[in-house]
Amino acid sequence: MKLSTMKWIVVFAGLLGAHSALAARVTLAQGKGYKIEPIYGIETVFRDYPTPHLQTRSMYGLRLSLGVDLFSVETEYTKATDTEDFSTAPEKIKTDDERLKLGFSSTYRMEYFHLTGRAGAQATQTTREETSAGVVTTDKRPIKYNPYAGASVGVNFGRLSINLSSTVIFRDNDWEKSDFQNTISAGVGF
Repeated sequence: MKLSTMKWIVVFAGLLGAHSALAARVTLAQGKGYKIEPIYGIETVFRDYPTPHLQTRSMYGLRLSLGVDLFSVETEYTKATDTEDFSTAPEKIKTDDERLKLGFSSTYRMEYFHLTGRAGAQATQTTREETSAGVVTTDKRPIKYNPYAGASVGVNFGRLSINLSSTVIFRDNDWEKSDFQNTISAGVGF
């Protein structure tokens, strides 16, 4: 999928999430408390080394939301690792990213479905391990902070839910360098 097509999908999902946040029918009593979601997904990230390119990899983590449908505070921890092989030095680059998101979300519930919009900031700790001519060097990067926005749709089964989410992490004020995370999660709300 082209990046420009992905841009329009995320914009549409964001508008859908914003509309759900402003919808007149908000079920505060039904949606108060907290929700825990183990998450798994695929993300596309921008790499600037050794040449600018996009890398796709899997990710996993946990999301916790606390509040009511209209306004909830959320935190999310995710981890992703990828290894790239090259024909010239460095021959191998392994990248580990640990991310912590802190933000807010707003949910609009229908009978068996719900729509959620979310936004906040993400802190990323990156460790890069390069192998060149058999020599391994490790570089732990400084923590970077970036804004994020996203939307999700879910199916409710009482206190349980299955959710599909798409989130964009904006980097360096350049859409071409943004990271895209598409996840599936199973939530338990109390």
